[in-house]
Amino acid sequence: MGEERLTESPPKIHDGKDELNLAEFPLCSLADRLASGQKTMVYEDRIWDANRAEMITRKLTITGSDEYGLPTAHDDEVLLGLIQLSKLGGFTERRVNFTRYQLIRLLGWRDESKSYARIALSLNRWVGVTLYYDHAWWNRAEQCWVDEKFHVLDNVTLFDRERARPGQGTFQFSSFGWNDVLFRSFAAGNLKSLDFEFFKQLDSAVAKRLYRFLDKRFFHRPRYEFNLKELCWEHVGLSRNYDATDLKRKLRPGILELELAGFLDPLPDTERFRKVSCGDWRVVFAKASSGSRNDQKPPPALDGLAAALAERGVTASTARALCAELPEERIRSQLEVFDWLVAQKDKRLTRNPAGFLVSSIRSEYAPPRAFVSQAEQASRAAAAAERARKAEAKAQRLAEEDRVRCQAKAQAVAGFWISLSQEERTRLEAEALAVAQPSEHRLLRQGGLVAQTVRQNLLDNYALQFLQAEAA
Repeated sequence: MGEERLTESPPKIHDGKDELNLAEFPLCSLADRLASGQKTMVYEDRIWDANRAEMITRKLTITGSDEYGLPTAHDDEVLLGLIQLSKLGGFTERRVNFTRYQLIRLLGWRDESKSYARIALSLNRWVGVTLYYDHAWWNRAEQCWVDEKFHVLDNVTLFDRERARPGQGTFQFSSFGWNDVLFRSFAAGNLKSLDFEFFKQLDSAVAKRLYRFLDKRFFHRPRYEFNLKELCWEHVGLSRNYDATDLKRKLRPGILELELAGFLDPLPDTERFRKVSCGDWRVVFAKASSGSRNDQKPPPALDGLAAALAERGVTASTARALCAELPEERIRSQLEVFDWLVAQKDKRLTRNPAGFLVSSIRSEYAPPRAFVSQAEQASRAAAAAERARKAEAKAQRLAEEDRVRCQAKAQAVAGFWISLSQEERTRLEAEALAVAQPSEHRLLRQGGLVAQTVRQNLLDNYALQFLQAEAA
C-alpha cells in the first residue's frame, strides 16, 4: 500500500469485502457491555456436508483475554474496517500499514480522542481473542470444513502520533498483522463483496449482523427460510434465554431497518414468521428486487395513520404493513413521542429518523421520562380546572355562610335592643360603655364618626354576650 494512499482520507467503499467464514457466525456480542466475568461465547449449527454425505455439527467458540474481554458490536465494525484496509492494498501483505485517522475516517467515526481510544481498545481485543472453529472453518483451497484455532491479529504496532520522520522524508505508520490462517483465506479468495458504505449507514447491531449473514446467503438464491431460534441464537447472536416471542420482538427492528434501506422485501408478520408447531417458528427473508415495477398497478393512496407515517419518512409499504398489523393506539402514541423528540432535536433521530420511528412502533419503546402525552396534558388541565372550580365554589360557600352569620348577628342585636324598654336600654348601654378599654374611651371622647363606630361595636358586642349568656 503506497504512502500516498495512507496519508489521504480513505475513499468511500461501496465495493468492499467480507471474509466468508467471518460472515457466517458472529464474532462479537450485540451488546456494548457483557455480563461481568463472561469470557466465552459459543455458536453452533448443523448443515449438510456434501463431501461426507451427512449432517455435521459446526461449532465456533470465542474466548477473550482477562484484561480486554470479548469483542462487542463496535469491535466488529473495526474488524471490517481492517479488512477494507487490506482490500485497498489488494490483500497482498499480512502486515498492513495504516494511520488511526485513516481508519476513523473510513469507519465514519468522529475525529476525536474518544475514537482514537476506541480503536486502540478494539485492536487490543482482537489480539487477545482466540477463535476455535470445530468443523466450521471453510478451507477454500481444500474445499472442505476443517478445524482451525487462531487469534485474529498476531500483532499490532501503534504510534502515539503517526507522523513524518524528521529529515528523512518518510512517514511513520502504525501497523497490524493478520493471523496466517485468516490471511491464507484472504489470499485464497474466500471473500464476498460487501457494500461497506451501506453497512455503516445501518443503525442497529442486529441489522448489521443480519445484513452480513443474509448478503452471503443471497448469493445463491434471493429467498431463504430459517429456523427462527437457530438463526437468532447461532447466526445473529441473540440470547438463548429468549423464547420465540422475544426473538421475534428483538429481530423486527433490524428487519424493518433493512426493509427501509431497500435490502429486504417488506413482508407482513403473517408471511415473515411461520409457526411449525408449539414454540417452533420459521422466519422468511426475500432480497429486495431491483427490477422495474412499472407494469404493476400503483398502490392505493395513503390515508389516516399510514399517511401520517409517510409524512415522517416511512415508506408506503412499511406504513401499510404497520397499520395492518399493529393496534392503532400504539402507532398514535409512538407518533406523538416521535414528534416530541423531533421538537426536542433528540440525537437519536440524527441518522435515520424514519427507521427509529418504525422500530419504536414495532418494539413499543417506553417514552422518555420528560415526555407528557397530549391526553395526559388534557387530563392534567381538566384536573387543575376542576380543582380551581371546587376552590371557587368553596370560597363562595364560605362567603355566603359568613354573610348569613353576620346578618343573623345583626338581626339578633337589633332585636335585642328593640325588645328593651327605654329605661332598660339606657341602663344596659351605660354598662356596655363602662367596660370599654382606656383606648376605646379616648376614641369615644374624640367624637365624630370614629367615636360612633366604636360606640356601636361596644353596644353590639355587649348585646351578643348578653344573648349568649341567656342561651347558656
